[in-house]
Amino acid sequence: MTRRRRWLLGIGLLVVAQVAAIAVWQGVDRERKTAGLVVAAESRSEPGHDLVVERADGSTANVAAASGRYQLVHFWATWCAPCRKELPTLLTLERRERERLNVWIVSTDTEWKPVQAFFKGEIPASVVRDARESHRVYGVDGLPDSYLLDPSGRIVARFAGGQHWSSDAMRKTLDRLIVN
Repeated sequence: MTRRRRWLLGIGLLVVAQVAAIAVWQGVDRERKTAGLVVAAESRSEPGHDLVVERADGSTANVAAASGRYQLVHFWATWCAPCRKELPTLLTLERRERERLNVWIVSTDTEWKPVQAFFKGEIPASVVRDARESHRVYGVDGLPDSYLLDPSGRIVARFAGGQHWSSDAMRKTLDRLIVN
């Protein structure tokens, strides 16, 4: 075997080893996220924003940032794969934390039809539609995107990207952030 061929073979093996290492790392990271071991919470301290949302029955609701309760404002869309994946865990969180947290699941879809199809007709009361493009005032630049507001209306945390909302790690994170 010539020197050049040995060199090319060595480079090829190195590339294969790097690709394998990346694949293993991504698999471990994916498993950690699925198991709820990673919570992507970004600490914030800035004013929240009032929202005007539309309910499934066509009525509008004003959601005041300063509501006197903790609120989770979650932006999503039916066409967003990570949104669809995390939504069941978010609905579980909404049921579990109802006593201490208002959850607003704000669809950025432009009409109700895809939302109705997603839920097979029965839309949970916490799911509303972003009737006035309120996601823009929050600076949402990707979906899903969630903001935890304290009772005075300040954003205390941002959760960018898909989360496992019903995991033990998320429960611990929320316990730390929600001060009763």
